[in-house]
Amino acid sequence: MIQQTTLKLKCLEDDHKEQIDFVCYHQYCTGFRLNCFECFKKGIHQNHLDDVEKMNTLFYFIESKNQECDNLINNLNRCVETMNQSFSFLKRGIKNKYSLSKERVVQLDSCQINGYLNQITQLSEYKQSISTIIQEQIKKLTHQFDNLYEQLKLSSQNYYQIDNEEIKISEEFQKKGFKLFVDQKYYEALEQLDKSILINPKNQQSLYKKGQCLMFLNKCVDAITWLDKALIVNPKSVTSLCIKGQCLRLLNQYEDAITQLDKALIIDPKHVASLGEKGSCLKLLNKYADAIPWLDKALTIDPKYIVSLSEKGQCLMLLNKYENAIVWLDKALTIDPKHIGSLCIKGQCLRLMKKYDESIQFLNQGLCINGNHKFSLDCMGNCLYDQHKYQEALIYYERSLKIQPNDQQILNQKDLCLIKLQQS
Repeated sequence: MIQQTTLKLKCLEDDHKEQIDFVCYHQYCTGFRLNCFECFKKGIHQNHLDDVEKMNTLFYFIESKNQECDNLINNLNRCVETMNQSFSFLKRGIKNKYSLSKERVVQLDSCQINGYLNQITQLSEYKQSISTIIQEQIKKLTHQFDNLYEQLKLSSQNYYQIDNEEIKISEEFQKKGFKLFVDQKYYEALEQLDKSILINPKNQQSLYKKGQCLMFLNKCVDAITWLDKALIVNPKSVTSLCIKGQCLRLLNQYEDAITQLDKALIIDPKHVASLGEKGSCLKLLNKYADAIPWLDKALTIDPKYIVSLSEKGQCLMLLNKYENAIVWLDKALTIDPKHIGSLCIKGQCLRLMKKYDESIQFLNQGLCINGNHKFSLDCMGNCLYDQHKYQEALIYYERSLKIQPNDQQILNQKDLCLIKLQQS
């Protein structure tokens, strides 16, 4: 580890015997910035003495500039995420409006089909202009990026040269960070990982684990910044690609998430977490039947992978296959009887089968584990509403709205309860 007291540099002037003791931070200084006392007496930095400091300030200066650099990268990343969200919204809108499955067609009446035909016949009119506009903007943006790359001289030398001792110390901090992560102490883990990265900025495991910590702290945009750094060090890191896919899923960028997961699966087709994540993304895109084969692939490799067991149960529920769904949810609950997602989904299946008492039993189990589990609160309210217990249903809807006040569906359910109570 490079420490302040060990940084002893000899002056470049042959006849000067003293070590470098001064450093110049002036933005426009054209002289050599590191000087011994003899050099300093010659008045090399006479015009900007306020920007000359003792050598022991160098590490504080570098640390502040590292933070400045990271802040800039985070801001740039947020700009990219905003653009990605807009692009994903456009793609989803086109898909939802102009793409129609056979299953959906049979549910439409003649007027709806006529409206669809009126819209789809106009698609060709817009198709070329959409592609042209986007391609032109991408070309302009790429040109600007290239110019910035040249202006900043980003292809210049890398200053980092890490010795074996520093690598070893970095790995020690990394191990401490990993242990704290396992103990779900994410902020403490970040402190250790930051120390590891400060010593060795190319410690790929510390970089991706920092990204994972930030993801668990719901800081997915910041997490992606660090995962991208890990992928620069090792572009074929399946773990980094998978976690980046998870972050994008949590940002509701499901198609972009699948792109990252596909990259991971090209490298390792049997990576269980990536297979399961891809299934989850397809489920969130309402492609339930497409999601199940990917969840099955994960479960073939690891039959006890509880996330995929629960996700498969939810997909089957959304395909109205409630009894089959419960089979898979029971498998998940055999492994972990307190898996709140599986308890909630099983409760929802039982509600949809009109087995209200059993439904409430499983929903209550989930709420005993986490009284603020929103989906369980919503399901409990709906279960009570189905039984015409409007006053009791209101209690759970109110609890749900404290967590997410703008949930329009639950606001509507609350209004329906109030109307029913007025009518009674």
